[in-house]
Amino acid sequence: MQRCSRYLIGFFITLSLLRSFPSFAGAIGVKSIAVVGTRFPVNLATQAGQPFDALVVESDVRKLWSTGRFDDIQVESTDDADGTAIVFRVREARPPRLREIHIEPNRFGLHPKIESDMPINPFRAHEIAVEAQKRLNTEGYLHAKVEPALVPVRPGKVDLRLTVHAGQPVDWKRVEFQGELGLRVNELRSELRAARIRRVFPPIPGIWAGWRLFPAYYQPALDGDLARLRSLYLSKGYLEADVRLGDVEIDGKAAKLDILVQSGRQYPNSGMANLCSCLMAARRDAERQGILDFSATLDATLAAHVTEGVPYHVGRIEFSGNRRFSDSAVRRNMLLDEGAPLDRMLLRQSIARINRSGWFDPVSESAIAIRTDPATGLADVTVALNERGHRAWSISGPVGPFSMAGPLQASLNSRLPAWGSGLLELSTYTTSFSLVAFAHPLLPFLAVASKSPVLPVLAIQRPFTPGEGWLSGFAIAPQLGWQRTVLGYATAQTQQRLLPNASEEELTVPVERPQGETALICDPPKPRLANLRRGVSLCLRLLGTS
Repeated sequence: MQRCSRYLIGFFITLSLLRSFPSFAGAIGVKSIAVVGTRFPVNLATQAGQPFDALVVESDVRKLWSTGRFDDIQVESTDDADGTAIVFRVREARPPRLREIHIEPNRFGLHPKIESDMPINPFRAHEIAVEAQKRLNTEGYLHAKVEPALVPVRPGKVDLRLTVHAGQPVDWKRVEFQGELGLRVNELRSELRAARIRRVFPPIPGIWAGWRLFPAYYQPALDGDLARLRSLYLSKGYLEADVRLGDVEIDGKAAKLDILVQSGRQYPNSGMANLCSCLMAARRDAERQGILDFSATLDATLAAHVTEGVPYHVGRIEFSGNRRFSDSAVRRNMLLDEGAPLDRMLLRQSIARINRSGWFDPVSESAIAIRTDPATGLADVTVALNERGHRAWSISGPVGPFSMAGPLQASLNSRLPAWGSGLLELSTYTTSFSLVAFAHPLLPFLAVASKSPVLPVLAIQRPFTPGEGWLSGFAIAPQLGWQRTVLGYATAQTQQRLLPNASEEELTVPVERPQGETALICDPPKPRLANLRRGVSLCLRLLGTS
């Protein structure tokens, strides 16, 4: 409290000094401006070449103070025949560090992405609250509000309290298409993502209405569904189709939606059928050359115009936030090499491999920074990582008939400390203690002799990571025998290698029409043999459990 009082006294003394020189206002021009003591960019109303005005300088001081970035601000002025030189001397505030996050009430599954002991200020707390509010909005809480508050607990430490006012969630209960459709309703419903109602179990007439999953009301996602419907009509040759949002009725927790469609005339030979595949192939060729900027448009005559940027090669690849895992361990998951063309597809696949390792929270697009230098043709890539907790617990049970679908298991897991390198890098290993209640295995030779129905199992395992390949995906548990060890290793390797790599991103092509601009959305091709891969993976999972 004394410290804050001292800064406030200095602040008001500064204002008093500024107000004591009104005679200079308009008489002496400002020769130069300098801000000393900060690395943050500062925007000031006081500018060189303008008349000196103490009130404007006072306003600048208040603006700097209101940012919360500084805990001391002083203004110095020096006069000579050429004018007044003004120096703002500031001292950056040291933000407190976060101890814990308290969410009240804590029943919405919110997990803010900030670790304990990280610096935090009111601006960062507000950003976290906004992110939590957006998450609630996507789950159908239309009027959700999250209020942040920093609560001091000891010098230099604060708790972040998030107070949630969510209200009732709203789900889509009915989606109807009205007007001149031109296409089958089932085909239109297949394009819905945010507003698609999925049926889990069919109804029994006169007895049961069935089991359906209702999606959450979220307007931005609904706008995406409407864009996909317009794109579907374009791809089918309905070049004049009009798809609009009709009436939306919200009654308590239920929302009902009408989508109005006027398909218009169909042009079978419009050339739209193969356009997406041609544009996707052109973009893929550009990506292989390291071209980051690729765009395509269609004019009123449906002629495609493609614009490509300049190609770049990879400069430096850097990682941040990996404290327990070495750079070399993370880098082994990268398919991009420094000096090679910056292929966006390989970058996406590299990030997917990092995510599959399970070491970090999922890396999103916003966590990847690409800094390009047109003069050298190089682009530096920085990936921000956030390590997951190194301890966890889990309880799992059978997912089918008890004799076939696996044991009942409770486990405590802990990652080993950071030490070593390569195969002996301990942070890539986990130890686990489990209590397993065995059932009869599907394969008799996998049976474990045990007099007790509950068997304690101590295991050391190295989960599969794409960068380690054959040197990962194994577990050592003497209690389970060598047969289970071999089968578990083979199962993990086969399952992980059957998983598809990251696919291409969809391509949005603006289309000019007399009825108004719309967009053609080109979806990436589906992975090859996707159904066969899923079937083999399921069989291996059943064989690998007991």
